[in-house]
Amino acid sequence: MHLRGTTEQPAVLRFRIEGARHVNAGDLEAHLATQESQRSPPIPVVGPILHQAAGAREELAKLRAPPPVPIFGSLVYALRGSGKSSMVSPLDRDQLEVDLQRVVAYYRDHGYYDARVAEHAVVPVGEGQVDVWVRVEEGPPVRVTRVEIEGLDQVPEARAAVAHPALKVGDVFTVAAYDALRGQLEAALHNHGWALGEVTQEAHVLPEEHAATVRYEVRPGQRFRFGPILVAGTGSVPRERVRRRAGQEIKPGEWFAEDKLALAQSRVYGLGVFGGVRVNRGTPDEQRGIIPVLVSVREAPFRTVRIGPSAGVLSSSRVDLSGVVGWTHRNFLGDLRKLDLSLTAGYAWLLAQNRSGLIAKLSADLTQPGVLTDAVDLAMRPELERGLEQGYDFWAERFRLALPVRLTRRLTFVPSYSLEVYELYVQSTFTPNDATQQNPILVSCQTNDQGTPANQRRALCLLSYLEQKVELDLRDDPLNTHRGAYLSFSVQEGGHVGGFGYRFLRFLPEARGYLPLGGRFVLAGRAKFGAFVPVGESTNPPTVALFESGGPNSMRGYGLDRLSPMACVTDSTGNCTNTWVPVGGNGLAEYSLELRFPLGGQLFGAAFTDAGYVSYASKLPSAYRYALDPQRLQWAAGLGIRYRTPIGPIRLDLASRIPWSDTVPRREDQITNPELPVHREPSLALQLSVGEAF
Repeated sequence: MHLRGTTEQPAVLRFRIEGARHVNAGDLEAHLATQESQRSPPIPVVGPILHQAAGAREELAKLRAPPPVPIFGSLVYALRGSGKSSMVSPLDRDQLEVDLQRVVAYYRDHGYYDARVAEHAVVPVGEGQVDVWVRVEEGPPVRVTRVEIEGLDQVPEARAAVAHPALKVGDVFTVAAYDALRGQLEAALHNHGWALGEVTQEAHVLPEEHAATVRYEVRPGQRFRFGPILVAGTGSVPRERVRRRAGQEIKPGEWFAEDKLALAQSRVYGLGVFGGVRVNRGTPDEQRGIIPVLVSVREAPFRTVRIGPSAGVLSSSRVDLSGVVGWTHRNFLGDLRKLDLSLTAGYAWLLAQNRSGLIAKLSADLTQPGVLTDAVDLAMRPELERGLEQGYDFWAERFRLALPVRLTRRLTFVPSYSLEVYELYVQSTFTPNDATQQNPILVSCQTNDQGTPANQRRALCLLSYLEQKVELDLRDDPLNTHRGAYLSFSVQEGGHVGGFGYRFLRFLPEARGYLPLGGRFVLAGRAKFGAFVPVGESTNPPTVALFESGGPNSMRGYGLDRLSPMACVTDSTGNCTNTWVPVGGNGLAEYSLELRFPLGGQLFGAAFTDAGYVSYASKLPSAYRYALDPQRLQWAAGLGIRYRTPIGPIRLDLASRIPWSDTVPRREDQITNPELPVHREPSLALQLSVGEAF
C-alpha cells in the first residue's frame, strides 16, 4: 500500500526530533498530534503482508455493492474497511504549530526551562508525502537546591517509609518527581494509621539561576486503627465467610493501612463467586479512633456452561484441533464448594509419523475451601484421557488429591498424592522383530502379550507418587507479564502399589524473570531443570514418567517433544525406517532468553534464543547429570509475533537451530550400532499456541 495524502494535507512519512539528548524522544513524540503514518511491522515477510492486507481493506471501502462474483463477492464486500485509513497520518500545519509549543512545554515539565525549538521544516519527498523535521536546543536543566518537609518528624513510622524520596537535592526538577514525592508522603501517612493526613506542596523555580526549591507541609491529623469489617450484598454466600476472607489482610485493632483495602478486595474476589467486589473505608469514628471497612459484593451466577474451541497445539511435529464443553457450579451443595466438569475432544495429527487419531479428556475438579483454616483448601481431580503420542496410543486414568496452602498472597505450598494408570497400545517396533527383546516404551510396564508381534503389544503402566510444590509468584500480570519473577520447586516420591509402579525421586526447579526496558519493551528469561532419580530399581523408568522437551512452551527449535532420546522404528525385517520417536530421559535442562517489543496496538514481536537437552533413560540414579553439561545443549534462535487478547496472547514463533546443534540423542543401545543412520530433526520449527512461552 502506498501512503499518500493530498496536496493540502500530505501524508507524514517520517517525523524526527533532533537534539533530544536528555529526554525520551519517543515519549515526547507520543505527546504530539503530528504523527508518522503507519508502515510495515519490522517482521520479515509477515510485516509487509500484514501492512498490505490492512491497506487493501481500506481500498475495498470504495465498493458500494458486492462484486458480481458468487460467494467471493459477498466475502470481499464484508471485509471492506471504513474508508478512513488509520494508516495514513495527514499533516495539519496549524496543529504542527501547536505541537512546537507542546515541545517547549514538555521540556519545562522535565526541568529544561531554556529549551526552545531552534528550527523546523516540512520537506516534500513525493506526491502527497512529506517528512517533518524539528531541531531543539535543550539548554541546561533546572536542579533542586533545597527540599523542605515540615511536620514529618511528628510521624516517625511514616518518615521511615520514605527512605528513598522521589525528589532529592541535586536532581533535575521535573513535575512528575515533584508530584511523586507528595504521593509518597501521603501514602506513608495513609498506610501507617494517619488515614486523613494531608500534604501540601509548593515550588519556587528560578530559571535564570537554573535552581528550584520545593517545600512540603505534612498535616497528619488523628491516627486511626482498623474497625469492624461490614459486609453488604451477599445472598447465598455467608457473610462470615466474606468477613473471614477480608480478615486475612485486615485485622481490626491494627493501625489503618490504605493499601490493605486493595489486597482484601483481591482476597474476597478470589472466592470465585462474585461478579463485583468493592472494599472501601467507612466513616472514621474520631471518638473511638477507628475506621470501619465496608465490603460490598455482587454475587455472580453460581452455575455456568461454557462451550467453544480449545487452545490446541500447532507445532512442526504435531497439530491438535479440539473443542471444549464444561459445566461449573461455584456453590455445589453449599459452603462455596466448587465443582467443575470439563470435556475436551478433538483430533490430532502426528506429522513426524504420518499418523492421526481421536483425542479426548474428561475431568472433574472438586474444591472444598477452608478445610483446616481459611488458607487451606481440599482439591480432588479424577480424569480420564484418550491420547495419541509418538509411538503409542493410550488410555489414562488419573486421580489427584491436594491440599493447597496459601502461605501469603504470592506464596503457595501444595502437597498432593497422585495415582496414574496408563494402558499403552504400541504402534511401532524399535528392535528387530524378536518378541524376546524389550520395546523401550514397554520398559517397567506390565504386559501379557508376549506372544504377539512387537508392534501390537499392550502394556499397563502405573505411577503412584507424593508431591510437594512451592510457588512464589511476583509477576505483575500472569498473562501479559512486564515485570517481576516466578519461582517454583517440586519434589515427587514414587512407589509401588501391589506389583505395579516404580520407585523414584523427581525434582523440578524453575525460575523466570521479567525486566521492563521502557517503551513496553520487556526482557524475559527462564531456567528449568529436571532430575528423575530411580531408587533401588533394576530396570529403566517407564516412558510416561520421563522428561521430553521441544514445542511451543519449551525448546522452540524442535517440534513437540522432539528434543529427547530417540528410537528408530524398524520394519518387519528389523531395518531402521528412518522414522524416529521420542522415548524420554532422566535429566532435563532448558534455558530461554527473549526480548518482547511492541509493533503497534495489541500486536507485539519477540526475538528469542532457546537451549535445551534431555539425557538418556537409565536405572542409574546419577544419569540425570548428563543434562547439566552445558556442552551437550542444543541451541536455537528465532522471531515471533503475538496478538494480545483477554485470554492471553495468540503466539506464532519461527525458530531455527544453530548449525552446530543439529542432532538429538538416540537410545544407548543404538549409539554403538554403526548401521543405524544419523538422525537429524528439521532445522526450522514453527510453533502456534495461546499464551507466552513462559
